[in-house]
Amino acid sequence: MSFLQPILLIGLPLALLPVIIHLINQHRHRTVKWAAMMFLLDAKKLTKGIDRLRQFLILAMRVLAVAALIFAASRPLAGGFMAGAGGNADTILVLLDRSASMEEQNLETGESKRSSALAKISELLQKTSSRSEVVLIDSATLEPTKVTDLKLLESLPQAAATATGANVPALLQAGVDYLATNASGRTDIWIASDLRNDDWRTASGNWQSIRADLASNETVRLFLLTYEQRSPNNLAVSVTNVNRRRTPSGYELAMDLTIKRTSPSGENDDALNLPVEFTINGTRTLQSLTVAGDEFVRLGYTVKLGAGDERGWGRIDLPADNNPSDNQAYFVYDEPPVRKTIIVSDDQTTASTIATAASTPVDPSTRYEAKTISPGDSAQIPWDETALLIWQAAIPGEESAEAALLRQHLEKGRTLILLPPPDTNSSEGNALFGNQWDTWADRTNTPASASWWRTESGLLENTRNGTPLPVGKLRFFKTRSFSGELHPILKLEDETVVIAKVLTETKGSLYFWGTLPRTDHSTLATEGISFFIMTHRSLAEGANSVSKARMLDTGPSALVGKMEKIETSESESGLISVGLVPGAFKNESDAENQLLVALNRPVTEDNPETLNSGAIESLLEGVEYRRISDEVGSGSSLAAEIWRAFLVAMALALLAEAILCLPPRPETKPETKPI
Repeated sequence: MSFLQPILLIGLPLALLPVIIHLINQHRHRTVKWAAMMFLLDAKKLTKGIDRLRQFLILAMRVLAVAALIFAASRPLAGGFMAGAGGNADTILVLLDRSASMEEQNLETGESKRSSALAKISELLQKTSSRSEVVLIDSATLEPTKVTDLKLLESLPQAAATATGANVPALLQAGVDYLATNASGRTDIWIASDLRNDDWRTASGNWQSIRADLASNETVRLFLLTYEQRSPNNLAVSVTNVNRRRTPSGYELAMDLTIKRTSPSGENDDALNLPVEFTINGTRTLQSLTVAGDEFVRLGYTVKLGAGDERGWGRIDLPADNNPSDNQAYFVYDEPPVRKTIIVSDDQTTASTIATAASTPVDPSTRYEAKTISPGDSAQIPWDETALLIWQAAIPGEESAEAALLRQHLEKGRTLILLPPPDTNSSEGNALFGNQWDTWADRTNTPASASWWRTESGLLENTRNGTPLPVGKLRFFKTRSFSGELHPILKLEDETVVIAKVLTETKGSLYFWGTLPRTDHSTLATEGISFFIMTHRSLAEGANSVSKARMLDTGPSALVGKMEKIETSESESGLISVGLVPGAFKNESDAENQLLVALNRPVTEDNPETLNSGAIESLLEGVEYRRISDEVGSGSSLAAEIWRAFLVAMALALLAEAILCLPPRPETKPETKPI
């Protein structure tokens, strides 16, 4: 419990006044023994215990009434967070989820989850923690910002709306790091989030260290302010794989268009005719699309380009709904780049198989190239042109120049596949992002087959019509295990992971393949459909970063160099950092070398799934925390004044005291009947 006027609590000893007055009254008259009263005193001994209890109760009611009056005058506060709270904190960390999903609004008030959380935390801190140091850390930048005026918390640029995703483990780690580097004393940590599964990243390896740090710090209290309700009938649009193609009638754009439809009940049986606005280089057209069920997916959706629109930008708009942050999707397009694959290997059989697959065209309008380089000649790699790098060599040492180049390749958004080198000890002790090769397993006598593979996303995702890839036909004769923080893509019957994606913070994709496309290692080459599709999907992931028209996720480092705004969803007077809102941008180069960039929220923000209570308890196992579930527009307060309750308690105590002070009813004499 907290108080707005705690200074008045120094008057609590006054609650003992009734006791003091009672003791004074007891010694006010001198006791004189009188023989005639002895008989009366002996007669009252039978009721002495009851009278004494009544006197104690009267005193207790008087003490309670005075104490309740003092508490009421101190203006006590109570709320969901008050349970277990004791005293003001020296430092308060506000960890704010600024992801796109936090912009879901109450249409009647225009208040979003983000703004609601900020308003309630700001109100609470103004009432209870005006002398505490308040530090805001947001999910978009992960940078601490000291809040000097609590009234301005909601209007800080670091608390404004963004179209980014969130990494809650990284956000919590930033808070823990702040406490470690600053003498914060007693600290309250407030996390404001909508509990989206993808934002909380339950598979992240950071959770273990976060739990250990929080559980061991007895001066830290953790509070979760959650907004997990879904907006009714929300629509979200996204666009990927935008390619410009030449046709006999001119240029056209082909794109993969997705419109997701969510509702609290999860039932979307009725078809919805939706007016969708397409804008190409400023020219708008309206098309009607029918969304049936939970999702509208149109792979290879085509849009005709007008004369003079050989390159440029575009935007797709949905009608307004509860979440304005997911109603737009930007894209840019230009001449398709050469999709170049570099294979670093001394194994000519493996390199030849990969080169054949990578250089075989999938799109006739795009050029494909593949080149093999010896591991000792890595300086010859054309890094700026390479979309896919396949590395079948020892993992370079942590501090080596080659390791730095591999990391830079990933940081620029390109794809890297690590294939097992043949020598068992060739890379012993070396790791890339904490992942390294382990031992070979010879399965020649009993070839293994795939028992599980990821079909909903990634390299082995089902085809456009939903047909699964023929992964079950593959056989594996030799596999090499690997270790680290991995996202499995393919497993064998004995749970051995053969193909996995490494979880990194880079823009690019890093994969481990634990076998080779050789007949003595697997049937990847002979059963070539899965291998061919995996190769080209890896190539497509990296191709965006070598194009002059790039589509990227929003983020503080999304825009590199000086970029000029073509169009964004940010108002001209906005104070949002560059790269945190969707839009189309260009650099200041000449038309031939000009770079076009489209920024959009991560598609994971369109996934409405949230964590349940069990998942939260698992992530924060061993950490004491309080959770306050709130809703936008609820009107509730995190800390409400409850002085009226103490006045009611005082009145009840005085009433009880009055009843106890009433004299006993006189005994009625029995009526005597005449004889």
